[in-house]
Amino acid sequence: MDLAAPLQSLIPTLDGAALTVLAGTESALGQSQIHRLAPRGTRSGLALALDRLVEHGIVVAEPTNYGYLYRLNRDHVLAPAVLAVAAAREEFLHRLADACRGLTPAVHSAALFGSVARRESGVASDVDLLLVVPDVLDTGDEAWQEQVRGLEERVLAWSGNRLELITVTRDHLADLVESGEPIVRSWQDDALTLTGTDPRDLLVGSSRRRRAKQADDSSKEAR
Repeated sequence: MDLAAPLQSLIPTLDGAALTVLAGTESALGQSQIHRLAPRGTRSGLALALDRLVEHGIVVAEPTNYGYLYRLNRDHVLAPAVLAVAAAREEFLHRLADACRGLTPAVHSAALFGSVARRESGVASDVDLLLVVPDVLDTGDEAWQEQVRGLEERVLAWSGNRLELITVTRDHLADLVESGEPIVRSWQDDALTLTGTDPRDLLVGSSRRRRAKQADDSSKEAR
């Protein structure tokens, strides 16, 4: 599924690209605005798509001195279906957040990163998910692995996209920050928090936590 523009999954033509834009606003837009906001398509191609949608009544064309402005006809019997599909990304995020909140033990943070978080994903994109878990959790434990498999299966069933999961403890997170792992920058730039603490705050907190622990260890050795 195209989690950046779900209508494209159901209507892969430029009609879907035009509807993606118009479903996101109640304002009437010109062709140049629609072209700029559409996930794909040339201006001429989108103009033809708009003509088709106007013919079916799902889009209304309002004449002006400078051409036409287009808006979704929200009174059309198909409008609720269009809006529901357009909102599928939010429904997916809601389901994934609920699933992450149901994990045991409770996670410190669950956050998307990568192309899905940036709204740049496509049909073949993986769903990149970061879980920050308690230090006491053994991620190799069978009970935890069973929960992970269940989460992977649900993401695939909900969207057709595969889940790429990164699970780290607070201590491991501090190690990654200190070693300058490139993946940390992606979390800092892209993280879309689903539940728990924003991972950016945990990244800062992990560094402070590690420095405090090192200072405490040094103090004990000095004694």
